Amino acid sequence: MIRDKNMYNIIDNFRRTVCKAVVLTVGLAGIVTTAWAGGNKLRTGESWEFPEMDKQIEALRAKYDLPGVTVAVVRNDKLVYMNCYGVQELDTQKPTTNDNLFRIASISKPITLVALLKLMDEGKLKMDDTVFGPDGVLGEDFGPVPSGSGKDKITIRHLIEHKSGFQNDPTDPMFSYPGLDQAGIIRDILANRPLATKPGTKYYYSNVGYCILGRVIEKITGRPYDEYVKEEILAPCGIRNMCIGYNTLEERCPNEVTYDQPDEAGWPYKIDVHRMDSHGGWIASAADLARLMVHIDRLPGVPDMLPEELLSQTYFGYNRWEHSGSLAGTATMLVRLDDEFSFVVLANRRSWKEGFWKDLSGFPEAAIRARTSWPEKDLFRKVKW
Repeated sequence: MIRDKNMYNIIDNFRRTVCKAVVLTVGLAGIVTTAWAGGNKLRTGESWEFPEMDKQIEALRAKYDLPGVTVAVVRNDKLVYMNCYGVQELDTQKPTTNDNLFRIASISKPITLVALLKLMDEGKLKMDDTVFGPDGVLGEDFGPVPSGSGKDKITIRHLIEHKSGFQNDPTDPMFSYPGLDQAGIIRDILANRPLATKPGTKYYYSNVGYCILGRVIEKITGRPYDEYVKEEILAPCGIRNMCIGYNTLEERCPNEVTYDQPDEAGWPYKIDVHRMDSHGGWIASAADLARLMVHIDRLPGVPDMLPEELLSQTYFGYNRWEHSGSLAGTATMLVRLDDEFSFVVLANRRSWKEGFWKDLSGFPEAAIRARTSWPEKDLFRKVKW
């Protein structure tokens, strides 16, 4: 089905399911913009200044007390602006760089969707294939489907569109079950958690649905989820440094920021990020996600990795779509603004203040809309991959 709506918005519902938090104000005095730092620094005269964007991002940081932010802007499939602001580590006050990797949380879901669409393009999977039961893609790998449960009716499309019937009641399975691996979680919900609604009838944001889709990719390809995505999706786009993140500060990857959340003390490093892989586990730079976007945006400047008719069966077919990501210590936004622009915003803290998520996309959009002339050169040619 080709979408004819103009906008599609997916806001990571996890931030609405955790307990209420009191926002503490932590001053960021002395933290300044650090443009073009690190391995992706450009020579003088090549940075193509964008003072309105810098103004908007610093206003965003000040309003919501964000330690570090990175931004990438794409116009007509060219990377026309990239910058970094604030610090990647509060303890050391080390400035952010354009090389920094951030947990991207639920922006992992569009990455998983691209992998699924590639399998469909290759004829290895269909939208309306069932997932569980003797005729399902996963068969009985995670146990038999309870008789009369309706779980044998769940399809790939239902999981993609968050309409499987699974709900986060009493808790989100992916933030529960300490010590269980992905297979253990899927076995438990398949056997013990009833569907709240008939598959395909009601939207309910589901992390576990995309965990299941990661296992679908593994079953069809015979390869670990992250290996398949790195080699078949990211590498063809020229993306080399993205990976599934780890849980503790000691396991931090090279160039990865630290995550700070004073109103959720300690939680950034108590989350099982690695287990989240296909629904929330990837880490990336802003330029990485911009590079992915130009290969799925249905625009002519860079050839897409998938046919338009397949992309248009999902929210990738909307004129405007955006997907956020939210974890303790993480706030991210990936936006296809229209047929000209897209942008990425990554931060190493989220906010519970009213209006935060609207502003996370709205402040950069305001800067883009205010600018009337753009460089024709492409910063993708300057970025070290």
